[in-house]
Amino acid sequence: MATSSTVPVSLPMPTIPRTRRTPAEIAAAAPVEGERKVFLAAPRGYCAGVDRAVIAVEKALEHYGAPVYVRKQIVHNLHVVSTLEARGAIFVEENEEVPEGALVVFSAHGVSPAVVKSAADRGLRTIDATCPLVTKVHREAVRFAKEDYEILLVGHEGHEEVEGTYGEAPEVTTIVNNPEEADTVVVKNPDKLIWLSQTTLSVDETMETVRRLRKRFPNLQDPPSDDICYATTNRQAAIKAIAPQSELVIVVGSSNSSNSVRLVEVALEYGAKAAYRVDYASEVDESWFEGVKSVGVTSGASVPEVLVRDVLKLLAEYGFADVEEVTTAQEDILFSLPKEIRAKLKEAGDDSRGLGGRVVKSDISS
Repeated sequence: MATSSTVPVSLPMPTIPRTRRTPAEIAAAAPVEGERKVFLAAPRGYCAGVDRAVIAVEKALEHYGAPVYVRKQIVHNLHVVSTLEARGAIFVEENEEVPEGALVVFSAHGVSPAVVKSAADRGLRTIDATCPLVTKVHREAVRFAKEDYEILLVGHEGHEEVEGTYGEAPEVTTIVNNPEEADTVVVKNPDKLIWLSQTTLSVDETMETVRRLRKRFPNLQDPPSDDICYATTNRQAAIKAIAPQSELVIVVGSSNSSNSVRLVEVALEYGAKAAYRVDYASEVDESWFEGVKSVGVTSGASVPEVLVRDVLKLLAEYGFADVEEVTTAQEDILFSLPKEIRAKLKEAGDDSRGLGGRVVKSDISS
């Protein structure tokens, strides 16, 4: 007699809408005396390089039409990527996924010469939206390789920016991921050595890595100017200013955004009792507010301000309506859009500005 066999079928768990505890329930769980307060870091959010890259894709869609292919995420933010996808952008991992002859935008993190060549080999039309500050590091790598320096690249192996910079001079470049690796890295000629870095690292950790490297290699040369970008430095300085006053810090940013992840780490290092990263206000757990009187809020350099406003609205619902903006620096940097976009704007008679660098409005009441 034949018996039937069944194969187990895996079914996804249904998505259950999250029910928040009410402000009254949170207040009852851990009563707080006195006024609750929010310290809002400034600068925060979009930097000029991110803004430039996002505008480049927006203008490409406007003037070339959909689809516009983008290699990797244009910037490391889920909201930005999904918004551009809805307008017709198609994000791919490699050039091989782009139809021959199609238009592809290189992300703000930069690409290696090998990626540029593969695009040319496939006859792809390209727009290079690499942040100019990343391009600066690429040029430094090329220059020092030509001068027979060995390069120690401080950064996270596997990150797109590091892959691009490494690809400029792979034969003479060694990646140093953290201070611990500085204690063990092997070099060929310690007397002809220079360090460069990923632009979005923790300033403190990078300097500690360099300190350890220089202890082992006294003749280690510094780059001509800081490689860590102004936006990363400024956002870390701002969170350092508010962390000691904040029992809780909320960082708005995506998990693959190095600078957003670093902001959580810096907040904890500089006195915040708790710090969390969220993409959206909906991810904030209201239990974080129990017994808390002060909350610090900031966002990574690839985060649109609307996402911060949503977090502030949620905080206000739970009694954190008093918002004080703490400003540690002013930013007014603008970058020209990629040359391919500027040429297209001119051809189309589009007289909109050919610049990237939206300034976050400081009117926290809006």
